[in-house]
Amino acid sequence: MRITTQMLNRSAQKAGLPTNRTSLLNYVNGNNSNVSLANTLSKTNKKADATKKSDYEKLEKSADQTAASTNKLLSAGSENVSASDLKAFVEKYNEMLKNLGKSSDNLNLFYAQTAKDTVKEHKQELAEIGISVAKDGTLSFDQAKFEKLCAEQSGKTPSENPSAENTAAGAQPPAQENDASSDKAEAGAEESKAPETNSATLLAAKLNALFAKEGGFFSKIGFLASRVSDYADANVESYSGYYNAAGSRAGLYSDGKYNFWS
Repeated sequence: MRITTQMLNRSAQKAGLPTNRTSLLNYVNGNNSNVSLANTLSKTNKKADATKKSDYEKLEKSADQTAASTNKLLSAGSENVSASDLKAFVEKYNEMLKNLGKSSDNLNLFYAQTAKDTVKEHKQELAEIGISVAKDGTLSFDQAKFEKLCAEQSGKTPSENPSAENTAAGAQPPAQENDASSDKAEAGAEESKAPETNSATLLAAKLNALFAKEGGFFSKIGFLASRVSDYADANVESYSGYYNAAGSRAGLYSDGKYNFWS
């Protein structure tokens, strides 16, 4: 059955709607200059889509940078991590979280909450290397605290060890009075070393919780950032017109392609 402009106008009149002076052919071809409401809505939608596309581009960039910074930290490991790398991670992570917060998309809100929960889970371990957590989930880096930790881990310098200075100067250690006093001295030395050993073991466990390549904090955040980037990229393409409105984000979400734990 062929539908004509006259048929549409008669149907509109019966429904009490104003008739459209633009022909059906012109409307199909996009020449609907007389339909002011359609034009207004079209321009508004295009402007909104351009804004959303820009927001998703920023999100994708910050997520990519966050993933790159975590990969760099994991490659260096806890023994070779630098203050500059930790500072860069904190900056990129905060930027990603900020961009996630601008979105009203349910999946992005889920990603943002997952990031906050992961940070909260490792709050104490992060504090050990000078990274503190704010109420809104953002991070801050205390470089002085981190450098102090590095100095403690590297051990005392000769100037901080009087016995080492005496040995270096050629001084002879005092003679031991007897075997009994020697045994007591050794026992006391072992007792003094015990707290330091326990402290070092505890710190190593905390650092492992951050730097472990499987299940560690930086590994989790890096994985999350890669998912955020993938989803942002899909939305950039969606708002660029590569997908239709019905088959873009909703379909991807229902398929579970961008779910964090899938």
